[in-house]
Amino acid sequence: MRYDYLIIGGGIAGVTAAETIREEDAQATIALVSEETHPLYSRVMLPRYLKRKIQREQLFLRTEHQFTQKSIDLRLAQEVSFVDTKRGEIGLVNRAILGFKKLLIASGGRVKSIPENLRGEFSYRLQTLEDADRLFKNLYKITSPIVVGSSLISLELLEIFAVHKTPPVVLVRGPHFFREFLDASGAEILHANFRAHGIDAQYNTTVTSAEPKDNMLKVLTSRYSEIICDAMAFGIGIERNIGFLHGSGIECGKAGVKTNEFLETNAEGVFAAGDVAEFQDVISGKQHVVGTWTNAFLQGKCAGLNMVGKREIFKRVSSYSITNLGFHITILGECDGEGVEDIIRIDSAHRQYERFFLKDGIICGTALINRFPDKPILAKLIETRTPVGEYAEQLRDFRFDIGSIPVIQ
Repeated sequence: MRYDYLIIGGGIAGVTAAETIREEDAQATIALVSEETHPLYSRVMLPRYLKRKIQREQLFLRTEHQFTQKSIDLRLAQEVSFVDTKRGEIGLVNRAILGFKKLLIASGGRVKSIPENLRGEFSYRLQTLEDADRLFKNLYKITSPIVVGSSLISLELLEIFAVHKTPPVVLVRGPHFFREFLDASGAEILHANFRAHGIDAQYNTTVTSAEPKDNMLKVLTSRYSEIICDAMAFGIGIERNIGFLHGSGIECGKAGVKTNEFLETNAEGVFAAGDVAEFQDVISGKQHVVGTWTNAFLQGKCAGLNMVGKREIFKRVSSYSITNLGFHITILGECDGEGVEDIIRIDSAHRQYERFFLKDGIICGTALINRFPDKPILAKLIETRTPVGEYAEQLRDFRFDIGSIPVIQ
């Protein structure tokens, strides 16, 4: 089988690209290859399912029939083993060969590997529907959970257990949550909220060993403490699915498949989008990955347009947001790098915090706690590279309205 457009990955990036191509080209042959056994479902809604805020069937965003209606050949439960850009072919684990004129890599990521000694019946993760189903099935009998990690998924796991009246212990490798984005004062606001919800947060701590004990799990930490639990849930990030690209000639960077601002790889006719794309960010000037649902959707749209011959630059301020345990937390733009300075303003009484990261007098990133209305204003300042150096002292005070800063048009 040969297709005009072949897409690897059945998540929101791949599906959006396929549907965008179909809108632009009614006659093209399109195939979408997915390791998943289900058609598209919402990964970002999995926590809501586990908190019993929605029913399982509400997770599904497409049916197989909808792909048939759009003449998109959906191939579920099929894993790619290699890509041959010279021949314009991919190979599947089942030894089938599919040809393409243009290819999109939207293969996403997998949860980072859990050490073998920590795997087993007490271990949980939250990446796929199967992960969520397994945790959902056992939530009623979990009484003493541990959460490992300080990612956004870790925050979701904390709330899932708290909602089910089993507040966990959380083990954080670093000195506090989100050490890349928050200073100690911002982290203390989060920590106080954990305490208020009965969550025991332990920092500078890792798991060194775990072994069954009386139908529970005995966990030893790097601080020589012992914790008895009946669930250990991991929020330790993901690894990009790029192993099948070895030998393909497609260039990969530190984290994913390298692309330019049009989401094109170094191989002609091959694009990448979503969590797997290490794209050239025209706003920050950096090559990086952004692992959010919204980013994957927008990159899928952009890649689909460019695959049919458009020339659309992908331009968006990277954004991570979560509503968690009554807090709203947002990370915008780039919060690290050489020559970056920070300005902090904090209102502990009202549990509000903002940290602005500036380079050469321009905001390049921000971290916000309970200041969501400032998000679009700050995103605009970052996108337009509006100089704010003259407002540096005023930015330290919440009485100053950042919306009063004139934005470069």
